[in-house]
Amino acid sequence: MRLPRLLSALRRRSLRDLIGALTPGELAPLTLAVFLLFAVLGPITDLLSGARLGTVRLLATCVFSGFIALLYAFASLRLRWFWLAVALALQFSWGPISRAVFGPVSSGPPVDLPGRLKLDAGLTLLLMASSYICFLWFINGTAARYLRARAEIELAREIHAVLVPQVSRTVDDYEFVGFSAASGDVGGDLVDVVVRDPVAGGADRTRWFGYVADVSGHGVSSGVVMGMFKSALRMRLLAGGSIAALLHDLNAVLFPLKSGAMYVTAACVRASAEGALEYAVAGHLPILSVRAGSDRVEEITTPQIPIGMFERFEYRSAALECAPGDLLVLITDGLTEVFDARDREFGMAAVKRVLVETASRPLGEIADRVVAAARAHGAQVDDQTLLLIRRRG
Repeated sequence: MRLPRLLSALRRRSLRDLIGALTPGELAPLTLAVFLLFAVLGPITDLLSGARLGTVRLLATCVFSGFIALLYAFASLRLRWFWLAVALALQFSWGPISRAVFGPVSSGPPVDLPGRLKLDAGLTLLLMASSYICFLWFINGTAARYLRARAEIELAREIHAVLVPQVSRTVDDYEFVGFSAASGDVGGDLVDVVVRDPVAGGADRTRWFGYVADVSGHGVSSGVVMGMFKSALRMRLLAGGSIAALLHDLNAVLFPLKSGAMYVTAACVRASAEGALEYAVAGHLPILSVRAGSDRVEEITTPQIPIGMFERFEYRSAALECAPGDLLVLITDGLTEVFDARDREFGMAAVKRVLVETASRPLGEIADRVVAAARAHGAQVDDQTLLLIRRRG
């Protein structure tokens, strides 16, 4: 889990998040780099005092300056105000402390001024070079981890593109258009249309099965569950049966394979070889139905819990009528839960208005108009997915 945390911290451009994502061992080069960089204040202080600090006092000033710099960094990055106050108090107390420990600074010049200037210059160069090397050490290690995380994310994105391709096809007298736009590198939404050729006399009479699904959460973990859900669903379709039976089996398979807080919502439509339609909604937004020539949008649903939420649940499905020219719309909440600058939600009502205005248009145009309207309302914050199904007249 550490690579995604590191990538997330870098993408948020927060040094505090980055520091929190690294282990003490990984932070050691950065800690040493900061310490050495500010330890340079030791020889600089000696030069400003006329090179009159004793050698022990000079080294103590180096150590104290580096320590105070680390204390400031710790207090500011972790928002520890007590330690920030301690750092300030120590900084202003260093003068009296050093005089108490080492005595007053000599008023005369050092016995070997050229040699002392060379010592200060050499120590300054050594500390700065060492600090630079430690910074490079830290950057190199962090960059390697970031690139490794980036490569994993890119691979996950490629797999996601294969698992969730755009849908544009015609099956018998039905046409389908659908796509899913992830809000991040890897999405958790799914849109799919599975086409079957039922065997005469066989138990499975499914002709096509279209659905959208939404895995809770975001990122790679949701993408993994989404891949498992699609694989399990396609395999289960081979056994035939109703959508209710399919959802029941999917719930039994998925429940032990994911974390307890994750679940999948879905809206499904199934057509048999005889042309009958069946649908089910599991914890998802209702299916929207626009009848041919109508200016109303009907919400169709079967209120029941998402898949994978509980170990056992009896799902149900219902029959669905779709006359020639009728339009069915399956969407995820990434299209409705979009907010403008005044925190007003785009909402289902706005989606319905677009559908009424465009119901007779080509499916690709309807999809574009719905998504464009949502994005004109506000920034995308969740995966946006839809599937349009129209029975041709």
